[in-house]
Amino acid sequence: MIPTLPTLAAAMSLALLAGMVRGYCGFGFAMLMALGLMLLMPPIQAVPLALLLDLVTSLGLWRRALRHADWPCLRYLLLGMAATTLIGVWLLASVPASPMRIVVALLAMGGAVALLCQRDAASAAPKTHHCGVTLGAGGASGLCMTLASSGGPPLMLYLLYRRMPPLAMRATAIVFFAASSSASLLGLGLAGALQASTWHWAAWLLFPALLGNVLGQWRFERAPPRSLKTSVAPLLIGLSLWVLLREVLV
Repeated sequence: MIPTLPTLAAAMSLALLAGMVRGYCGFGFAMLMALGLMLLMPPIQAVPLALLLDLVTSLGLWRRALRHADWPCLRYLLLGMAATTLIGVWLLASVPASPMRIVVALLAMGGAVALLCQRDAASAAPKTHHCGVTLGAGGASGLCMTLASSGGPPLMLYLLYRRMPPLAMRATAIVFFAASSSASLLGLGLAGALQASTWHWAAWLLFPALLGNVLGQWRFERAPPRSLKTSVAPLLIGLSLWVLLREVLV
């Protein structure tokens, strides 16, 4: 199926914006893509496409992240993620499109509000690693990632709670999201959600997403963001409200 020119232009603009946000903040690409694409297609098509683009456009970050990630913590995060990914795949494939749009929008909005409420703990001492809490954080993030490409807020809130050094935090998040996106895509592929149209859309949107990454990184080097509260969170809340309003009015 060939998209219409207005639809294609809207999707490419969204990919450019999401890429800029991720290049600037290191976070938020998949959530913004999934929320925006749901205005153009059903969630069962939007979420796999967002995850695929997120995975491909992060390839260049993996090598450095693997060296600096907090592996003792990451192992438990990945174990928790693996336990909930299949549940998310089943829900996404089973729940009708309209209720799923509402669930996805509410998940993203809840994560954004949680980020807004998060206190700055950068100056405090790092907290110790607790296996149960780490498993729960990985499970929550993995479930949200599969359902809505919105695994970022649960994971980032946990890493902020751990008061992890910025380099280790960023590296741990990159490795986790790469693994989570891969697991979710594998499950969605087995469920039949990865269709030919997903790859066609990805081919159209890959270049603007990569261009957005470059532009966002260029901006970051000149004026780094002070916090996620003034960058990703307001965008997520705005898009979530837009999706919810559209569901009410349609």
